[in-house]
Amino acid sequence: MIEKNTKEEFLKRVPLFYDLTSEELAEIQRVFIERNYRKHQVVFLEEETGSYMYLVQSGKVKVIKSSPEGKEHILAIHYSGEFFGEMSLLDGKTAPATIVAMEPCKLLIVSRNDFLKTLMGNQKIAHRMITILCERLRDAWNQLPFLTFASAEDRIMSTMHRLADKSGVRDHRGIIINTRITHLELAEMCGTSRETATRILLKLQDQGILDIVDHKFVLLDKPSS
Repeated sequence: MIEKNTKEEFLKRVPLFYDLTSEELAEIQRVFIERNYRKHQVVFLEEETGSYMYLVQSGKVKVIKSSPEGKEHILAIHYSGEFFGEMSLLDGKTAPATIVAMEPCKLLIVSRNDFLKTLMGNQKIAHRMITILCERLRDAWNQLPFLTFASAEDRIMSTMHRLADKSGVRDHRGIIINTRITHLELAEMCGTSRETATRILLKLQDQGILDIVDHKFVLLDKPSS
């Protein structure tokens, strides 16, 4: 179990709770319970009836949909401070996608009853959640043209920039995508094959657009003319 003060310190840094007072944080921290997940462990399956909202404390999870042939497509990746599972609690329907741990994760969970009473009962949290869900929807709309019409190379570059926006760290070379994504995972995010993704990544490296350092992608700055 997370120590009370440690949990509160983490919750202070979560965008969903940015506007809360110390008293409000103390109130909500008591409803969250910690659970640990192994790498590749399923958090919940598509079409399950959701009973919890999940908040990533450490690690990352992927949101996936599978085709009838069993091919996976990664819809999103949730990092520390991000939440998921709220849709089933809000509308009472089954989960729209499967969630799988990409690495060992610590998740904070809140039951449906506490979610509705304690979280949604706070106007500031409810407003922030609506704002974040709108941002996710807008991001999904922005992805549609790339997934539908763009070339595999354009889809990969678009995905790289989205990853950089979420977890990028700037250094003298450019922007380090501060999370490890395998070629297969990148392919599943871009709707292409692993072989195609690998070929394009090699091309981008040859062109000086991209580098890979310590298993992390680096979007390189263009040299000054």
